[in-house]
Amino acid sequence: MIRKFFSLSILCLNYFYSQTHFTIPQNVWRVSIENKISGGKWKGHDGGDGWKDFTYQLDGIDYTITQEWKRNLLTQSYLIEYGFTDKSTFMLHIPKLQKFEQSHSWAISSDSLIIPMDQLLAHYNPKSKSNSGLGDVTLGMNLLLLGNPAWRGGKNKYSLYGGIDITFPFGERLKKYHAKDVDSEGIPNQYKQLPIGNGLTRWRIKAFGELYRKLWARLINVNWSVNLSSFNRDIINPPISFLWIQETSADSISRAIGDAVLYEQGKQIYGSIQGQMEIWPQRMFFSVGMDWMFTGRDQYFSSSDTWDKWMVSRKNYDSRKNVATQFLKFNFLNVDPFKQIGPIPFELEVGIRWFVPLLTYQTFGYTSSWIRISSYFQAW
Repeated sequence: MIRKFFSLSILCLNYFYSQTHFTIPQNVWRVSIENKISGGKWKGHDGGDGWKDFTYQLDGIDYTITQEWKRNLLTQSYLIEYGFTDKSTFMLHIPKLQKFEQSHSWAISSDSLIIPMDQLLAHYNPKSKSNSGLGDVTLGMNLLLLGNPAWRGGKNKYSLYGGIDITFPFGERLKKYHAKDVDSEGIPNQYKQLPIGNGLTRWRIKAFGELYRKLWARLINVNWSVNLSSFNRDIINPPISFLWIQETSADSISRAIGDAVLYEQGKQIYGSIQGQMEIWPQRMFFSVGMDWMFTGRDQYFSSSDTWDKWMVSRKNYDSRKNVATQFLKFNFLNVDPFKQIGPIPFELEVGIRWFVPLLTYQTFGYTSSWIRISSYFQAW
């Protein structure tokens, strides 16, 4: 037993020393817990804050409306991985939103009084919403296709991987609108809900890899990744908003849209690159990188063609999204059996990520920080 534990410690040392996150050795479990704080504003078509200068006519009066949204999240995630072989790793990711808050504000301009429009917006759009609960759960597999992982070493100083995963919609979705499902002030409960998920299953295929070398007696890694995501088309509960037609009755809007609304989220393309260097032998790595994601235009299929088109594209808004972020992180290693603190080897990661202005639009531009601890266990 002592020999087996010592061998695992050496194995973890090699693994952590390379900071490879793609696969793990056969019969090894890796369990990670991450706490993340995020916050950001909705970025419009020009990369600025909010949905700007939308024009609407009510009772013959023209209004120009600018809306802004801000979100704050506190998330705890669990990642469980298992090495079926040295070339294949199973993974299960379970996120939990401990706090999810959104604030909504707007500005109205008109040649007439803005009070009627302000009251109408306030009825349909509570200025603050909150929620908590389980997020969408991901199940997947990573496979080594070519080369050698850095934790294994060998003649080839590179590795190429492929993978596939599926994300199941466990997150709370939008409730169905019911005219009688209202609060004490007569506001439909759907308006007050902040959904966690959209109710769609995601399929993702991945290709990724690494290059690694020893320079100046320090290990240096370059990791890259690209993937493509597609979503199942499914029936959703449509959100009720009066801004798409000259009609402010929620019941009339609900009848116009219909109960069965089919939704298809646009396909996603994602890419990232990361550079990593050992700055304290066998103890600490520093990483810096950038990633980018583009999402195609959504599709809606309801009883109203006008609503379908309005939901995916309108003045100063489009459901196609683009987000670019940069990040840096430090990883502290406690895996050397001769320097190890405590009986269990672990890795501690601290990082920060922020969105890139002008390259992020039609989505929330988040800034986030996190701390993650990972540990390894051998299965016999």
